[in-house]
Amino acid sequence: MKRLLASLTVVLTATAAPALAQDSLLEDAQSYFEAIPTVVPAPKDNAIIHDKVHLGKMLYFDPRLSSSHLLSCNTRHNVDLSGANGLSTSVGHGWQKEPRNAPTVLNALFKVAQFWDGHAEDLKTQAKGPIQAGVEMNSKPERVVKVLKSMPTYVDAFAAAFPGEEDPVTFDNVAKAIEAFETTPITPSARFDQYLEGNANVLTDHEKKGLQIFMDKGCVACHNGVNIGGNDYYPFGVVEQLGANILPRNDKGRFAVTDTATDQYVFRAPPLRNLVLTAPYFHSGNVWNLKQAMSLMGTAQAKN
Repeated sequence: MKRLLASLTVVLTATAAPALAQDSLLEDAQSYFEAIPTVVPAPKDNAIIHDKVHLGKMLYFDPRLSSSHLLSCNTRHNVDLSGANGLSTSVGHGWQKEPRNAPTVLNALFKVAQFWDGHAEDLKTQAKGPIQAGVEMNSKPERVVKVLKSMPTYVDAFAAAFPGEEDPVTFDNVAKAIEAFETTPITPSARFDQYLEGNANVLTDHEKKGLQIFMDKGCVACHNGVNIGGNDYYPFGVVEQLGANILPRNDKGRFAVTDTATDQYVFRAPPLRNLVLTAPYFHSGNVWNLKQAMSLMGTAQAKN
């Protein structure tokens, strides 16, 4: 496990180089992972146009969507902090402490669903939640629409983003615009992507060794695909339950969504893209060191 900690950190955050070749390690990696595409598909029922992305960006950074006029989407998912916020758990309305760590918005469109328990099926649904949540932005749809309609700049921006609609300034369109913007913070062409595309010499031998261990130890069972995770739900504590500071006993994960006993302490596997930039780790946000996080995963999830 220690070899994995040292080698994997570099693999997950790599950046650029040349040369093409094939090897068995590459073929194995290609069977588990996919490179981030440079052109991403539009979300369901939400055509992406420039004016909509521009409007979504305006909304994402605007604290006037919150009842206090202090909090924006960017407060919780700061694009200058790799789409996260560097806190164990976010601070919301009235300086309340939110219950879970805020995941990065980077590459969020590749997740099977949004939030740690997957209670939002897509980015549109996710965008509506924090705006209305009392512990976050503490606003209401009708208030948001009233505020936006009071500003001619927004009225014009909505008309451009949703042409042909008689009344384009709606809460649904707020969510669609934010979703359109949130499809843009993607991170393609990392060295790991180049490796998956056939550039076998772009990773160092040390990095390749870490990749081999990652696959051999079974980490790929939960962390695979485009985002190296984030595409399914798994129990946390398969081999051994971690302490309550890492796995709070009052947060039963997906159980709150499905009310199914087998979903207790089940969470969406976190994506591992850009991992060294988005500490702290786990839904509790109480682990700040990547090597410690990997060691805890070895204790909780790995059988050997």
